Amino acid sequence: MGGGTTQNRLGPPGQRPSSSTPASGGLPVQYSLAKILGIWAAATLPMGLGYWVITPAVADGPYDTVVLATVTLAAGLIWQFVLALLILRREEGSIRRAAMVRRLWLQVPRDPVNGRPRKRLLWLLAPLGIAFVLNMMYVAPAVEKLQQYLLPGPAPLPFQKAETLFSAEVAPQMKGAWWFLALFLTLSIFNVFLGEEFLFRGILLPRMQGVFGSADWFANGVLFGLYHVHQPWTAGGIMLTSGVIMSLPVKRYRSMWLSVIPHSIQTVIVFGMLLGLMRGTT
Repeated sequence: MGGGTTQNRLGPPGQRPSSSTPASGGLPVQYSLAKILGIWAAATLPMGLGYWVITPAVADGPYDTVVLATVTLAAGLIWQFVLALLILRREEGSIRRAAMVRRLWLQVPRDPVNGRPRKRLLWLLAPLGIAFVLNMMYVAPAVEKLQQYLLPGPAPLPFQKAETLFSAEVAPQMKGAWWFLALFLTLSIFNVFLGEEFLFRGILLPRMQGVFGSADWFANGVLFGLYHVHQPWTAGGIMLTSGVIMSLPVKRYRSMWLSVIPHSIQTVIVFGMLLGLMRGTT
């Protein structure tokens, strides 16, 4: 190794080395397969534990199940944020805004040819948002049915289908329960931004090319689908959504906002439905 390469990796005298510094070949320092799977497991196991172990062991009836399932999911997502910060602090030596923007691609989309920021590329949010909605309404449900037909697996636990929240047993108890709306908003913030997106599109995706090459975005989508052990019957549809609609644009344009904003659409829809429950109009 020549002295110039060493200097590039170490940076100016007195500055801690950063994992964002390009290594040989222009790539940032990449993760090994073991590290990728280790981070994936650290995010996945708490979600499965909350859904399949804690909730059925503690909850008594549909109302308790809905509330406890929401709490355990929120806790698992908050843990992902903490995990992402721990990794960021270890790699960058800082969890300040500048480190986050650089490491997690929290930036304006970049031109894939010259790497320059291009605000006009934000127009991509329109087709990505439309694609996300169409996938959520039509494609993902069809993939889910096909998955259940070809690979029969676990079904939702009793009372844990989404429809239960609006059932005769639960809906009346949600009237005026504004605390539950606050709980849902907390879960959503960590779901579409600070938790899942921080970890999968921010921490993992920029460091997967060393193992998966140009298919790193596809592998990221597969890992994200398999991460949903708390709802494995949706894994196939989520892989499609995550890979094509979210991971690929983020990788190509190096901007996590291209996944965060489309991912937020489902929160807006569910929020409107919950607002009706709180008011007793649903």
